[in-house]
Amino acid sequence: MNKEINILGGGISGLTCAIILSKNGYNVNIYEKKQVTGKRFNSDWQGIENWSEETDVLDELKSFGIDLSFDYVPVSELDLHYSDKIRTLTGDNACYLVKRGTADDCLDTCLFEQAKDLGVNIHYGIKPDENTPIHVIATGPEKGNMFAKGIKFQTNSPDNYHMAFGNDIAKGFYSYLLIKNGEATIATVFDNKNLRDSESFLSNTIDYFSDYYDPDEVNSGRKFGGYGYFEIRKTLHDDNGAMLIGEAGGLQDYLWGFGMRYAFQSANFAARSIMTGESYDNLIRENLHQKLKHSQRNRKLFEILGPLAYPLAYHLFNRSKDPLKLLNMVYR
Repeated sequence: MNKEINILGGGISGLTCAIILSKNGYNVNIYEKKQVTGKRFNSDWQGIENWSEETDVLDELKSFGIDLSFDYVPVSELDLHYSDKIRTLTGDNACYLVKRGTADDCLDTCLFEQAKDLGVNIHYGIKPDENTPIHVIATGPEKGNMFAKGIKFQTNSPDNYHMAFGNDIAKGFYSYLLIKNGEATIATVFDNKNLRDSESFLSNTIDYFSDYYDPDEVNSGRKFGGYGYFEIRKTLHDDNGAMLIGEAGGLQDYLWGFGMRYAFQSANFAARSIMTGESYDNLIRENLHQKLKHSQRNRKLFEILGPLAYPLAYHLFNRSKDPLKLLNMVYR
């Protein structure tokens, strides 16, 4: 058995896979083209969804051997906006907010520290030579079919969380405002058909949520952008047999764009495949494909409904006595 494993990419999926393997006696090398983990993020708040499965995602991470050393905030109340309507949705630990970036309290940095403490060899700014066999590819998305543009800023506003629908702020997707401990993230999410309208979406989003902060606070903030990629592939191996995990394999929620849980789960399945000899493709097919197909179905339905999608979605959430159960049903 080959006990040395080489992983291409040092993001959260690559680090998670490395941590699991290292705890099970493997020597792991990570090759990351950037100079630091989490470089593409700015300590902005992002959500790990916790509604699609019965198991709490934090318990799942602990079962993988991941220490919860990063800052996380359970969200049990969210204001859903559509036009001039607002509905407060409640549900225990619907998702967890984490910070992404290079700061000490960010998810990326904490996973890096865990991997380093276990003896994982992380090579920054270095490409493996052509004779180095790559077993896992965790390089993130090469291209995008969903995008986000936003601003991270400091605020004196109290903690609150918002999600908004509207063609003028995020056509086909949504905008959000997350405020916790004086740190705020405001952003719009959209697809590649609406890239040219991204600045307009962000400007309109800032105006839409303007009752919740001082406009001068946003003006002094820092802009950021990002993208994700969704694809249901026939195989999650590249031409050389390396396993594709996280967004390198198109593993992403296509309805709302929540991809971190897929990153963790696929990393675990890749590690499990290495340790047990099980088929990685079969593990993904048996455990994740149904959710992926349902998110694709929901996205297509959203697009088919066109201008009716937003009022219908708002109506369903507004009438539901258990929004989390409704979300869980949508993904099953």
